[in-house]
Amino acid sequence: MNLIESSILLFWAVSVCVPPLIKLLSHFNSGKFDCLLTWGKTLKSQEPSLLLVPHRFFTHFYVTGFLFNSLCLMDLFVHFNIISSAITYVEIILETVLNSIGIKTEETFHFSSSQSWLPSMLLQLQLTRRLLESLLIVRHDKSKMHISHLLFALCYYPVVSLSINISTVQVSTPVSILSVLLFVWASLHQYRCHVILAELRAEDPNVYGIPYGDWFEFVSSPHYLAEILIYISIFISSGGGYLLGANCVYQIVNFSLICTPPTHYWYLKKFDNYPSQRKILIPFVY
Repeated sequence: MNLIESSILLFWAVSVCVPPLIKLLSHFNSGKFDCLLTWGKTLKSQEPSLLLVPHRFFTHFYVTGFLFNSLCLMDLFVHFNIISSAITYVEIILETVLNSIGIKTEETFHFSSSQSWLPSMLLQLQLTRRLLESLLIVRHDKSKMHISHLLFALCYYPVVSLSINISTVQVSTPVSILSVLLFVWASLHQYRCHVILAELRAEDPNVYGIPYGDWFEFVSSPHYLAEILIYISIFISSGGGYLLGANCVYQIVNFSLICTPPTHYWYLKKFDNYPSQRKILIPFVY
């Protein structure tokens, strides 16, 4: 395992472990650190602060991912070599620093060959759709989020893209078809759910209501359920690359324990007539 792989694996490990620890710490400190785990309508304090930024800044998240993954695809198909060269230089610097303190490194970074084209293209489709939705469909309100969410988000998609290009292996045609079908199915439902949320606030972005239709009939955060399925499909298309597997673990832990419960309980608290049969994230289960 080379330095870049080790760094990416460390990123996913920290991403999986730190939020539950913050949640636990916040639980024993009267919710003092909740701002690090919630955003938008579930963020308790919307008061002006240097550490709070507009929630609509999440659009930057998709712009960064779209541009970075586009460059990775150019590296892959036309040997543009911007990203791969930049990462190689970073690795050289890291190796120099580590060698200077007596830590020896052996393996070097390299992009996967053409087998990574399918998961890379699926990721690009996801980024393109989410960017267009954020610009054209999502109704942005005046809610805030902690700046740490933005900083993490700006790193997230580049790390996903690198995970694809480093750890993808060849898969059979039936597996590729299965992954594409799952991706399309989950993407369609995520799009429908985002449209439902946007139409609910068509007249005033700051007014919330109870969403109905599609997977909202089963869970409070179906768009997050679809997101998990989308990344599982990319993981399948990569041949089970372990770095993308780590991303799937992050998605499941983050959405099931951190993101979706506050939204579900916010709905229950705000609306007396909220459907009692709805689960948090997994239909009929959780």
